[in-house]
Formats: sequence, C-alpha cells, structure tokens
Amino acid sequence: MPENDRLEQRQQKGYQWPPPFLVPNTDGWNRIMTRRFDQISRIRSREDKWNAWVAVMTSALIATNYTENGWGLTRAPDHITERLQQRLNATLIEEGKRIDPSGKYTRTEHFVPVIEGEDHARPIMITNATDNQAILEDMKPFFEWWAGIDLVPSIAYGIRAYRNDSNLLMHIDKATSHVISGIYHVGRSEDAQPWPIVIEDFHGNTNQVYLTPGDILFYESSKCFHGRPQTFYGGYYASLFMHYAPASPDFDREKLTQETHISVPPHWHVDFPPQEGLDEFVMVGTSFKEPNCKNLLCSLDETSEQSKNTVRWYGPAPKGMIVTNGWDPSTMEPPKEWVEKGYDGGKRGGDSTSVGGDADGGGGGARKGGEDEL
Repeated sequence: MPENDRLEQRQQKGYQWPPPFLVPNTDGWNRIMTRRFDQISRIRSREDKWNAWVAVMTSALIATNYTENGWGLTRAPDHITERLQQRLNATLIEEGKRIDPSGKYTRTEHFVPVIEGEDHARPIMITNATDNQAILEDMKPFFEWWAGIDLVPSIAYGIRAYRNDSNLLMHIDKATSHVISGIYHVGRSEDAQPWPIVIEDFHGNTNQVYLTPGDILFYESSKCFHGRPQTFYGGYYASLFMHYAPASPDFDREKLTQETHISVPPHWHVDFPPQEGLDEFVMVGTSFKEPNCKNLLCSLDETSEQSKNTVRWYGPAPKGMIVTNGWDPSTMEPPKEWVEKGYDGGKRGGDSTSVGGDADGGGGGARKGGEDEL
C-alpha cells in the first residue's frame, strides 16, 4: 500500500499518536509498550524499524486479548504425553543423549532468524502430520476451556527438538492463525540445563516458566511477546506447538492484516536521538533482542531495573486447573481469595484426564479470567 494511501486510511479510521488507550489498557501493559515505542524510534534501519512497528502495534493495540493475563499453565492428559514421548524416544541414540536427524519422521529444521545458533544447533523436527492433526483436534476442548471461546484448529508442528547452543528470540506469532496457542513439553535430555519459556503478560510481568514433560503452557501467541532468549545447554529439549484461531465469524483475518499496517504511526521512519537509560533494541527478522543485557532481554538481567517485574514459575502444573497470575509460583497453589469466574457453565470439559470431558464435566476447579474480551 502506498504510504500516502496508508496515512489517509489511518486518519479516516481515527488513529491517534500516542494511542489514547492500549488493548488491554492496564498499567503494566502500557509500561511495557511505552518503553518499546521509545526503543523502536531509535532503530536506524528502515526495514527493521517498519517490522518492529508492525509487530509491536499488533501486540499493543490491534490484536484482541481473550484472557485476563495472556497465559496459563496446566497438565496434559497422560495418554497423549505417552504417545508423543514414544515418537520422541524412537529417534534417540547414544543412550538417549541425542536425536538421530536421519531417523523416521525426522529432519533438520530450515534456518529461521528467530532461532539463533550455528548450523549444528538447528532444531530437529520429529513430524507426523496425521498424529499432530489428531492431537490438535483432541486437545481443542482444553484450549477452549482456557480461552473461553470456541476455536478452530490452525496447525500443530513438531515435535521440535532444540539442540545445544541454540536460543529463541522474543517474538509474536501470526495474528491471523496463531491466536490461542500452547507449548506441549514432551521431553528433554538428562543433561539439559533448565531452559524457561519467557512470556510477557498483560499486567507488565515477564514470566519465566520452567516446564516439566507433560506440562502445557497456554498463551496468546500473536499478542504476548515470548521466546527462550537464554542459550540452551544440553542434548535436546523437545515440545509440540499447537495453534488455534477464534471460530467467531467476527474474527476477520483480512481486516486484522490491514489494521496492523494502518496503525503504524506516521512518524515511523523518523530517527530519534539516543535517550539516556534506554536499552538498545535490535530486530532480527521479525523477532528482537536487547544485546546489551544479559540473556538478550533486560527483564532477565538482574542488574537491570526491568527485572523487578520478572516472575519464575516451576512445574509440574496441577491437573484439572490452570495456573496463572495470582497463584504461588513455587507451590502452584491458588490464592486464598481465588474464586472461579468466567467459566461457560460446563459446556467444555476441563478434566485433564479425559480430553473433551462431557456436558456436565465442569472446569476442573481452577480458571481465572473474565468471560468477556478485555
């Protein structure tokens, strides 16, 4: 779209700068995004700056949030975990220390900028498209339980096994298809060092979640920046990635794509002067890193002021409940004042021992989040 046409549409749609509100319009979300707006304004490359604005405006304003916090953690059904682990284990060699990239269903993943590392560190994909699709369908009630909306499956890919010396930069996923998502941790090598998934939530926290095999991290992946910017050390770390989109006819993919571009501010190409105390923000494709901070993210650097809002969570997650903000991150216990709200009356089962549940199955006891879009 020519820039003059984009700016004309932007004005017609009533966009303002700075935005009078964000989505959601919480203090913490505003704090994260206001800092990010300032960082992007100091990127020198026009291509990188445009990519950064599109990604951050999608996250900050354009994409709808469907949950209160943007993430949750639960336990997957044992029989599906065992099924995935059988696929993984069939590829292991050297007494389970590494994966044979030439084994059945395996291939070395093609290069993608969001995953850093030399050629030897590129992940191995252990794929079975038929099984992945079946699992995506079987697990849909779990994701609907968390999100509180009806969903349609988009894609499940993996099992992806990260390898030694790799990392995953912070990014968001496709806003048209990767809306309600999950990371299903399948297994890791015995020598694998702790490697948390990092996700920013709607209240300004950076959550470091240490999964155990059989845990599922729910997250709004086109809304919340996430990654594993710390370098992984170990033989392998394997997970299945699952993505869904809203089933509602109001979910307009074409309009969403247009709005992400129209919303970019008119001054996007202007180079602002350096600002004292503002950390450098570097785009790598459509992902980012903060190279002057430990672990490539200032909220993971204990010497940075940004780390004061970092929370660490340790699995395993409880069955039949969804852990999220307000729970005890070390014991996985709900807050004393917690009451379930926003559940749909048991139309979707939440029993993690029986995928899908039944019409009277209830929510498994713990879900925090409003039933309306926030």
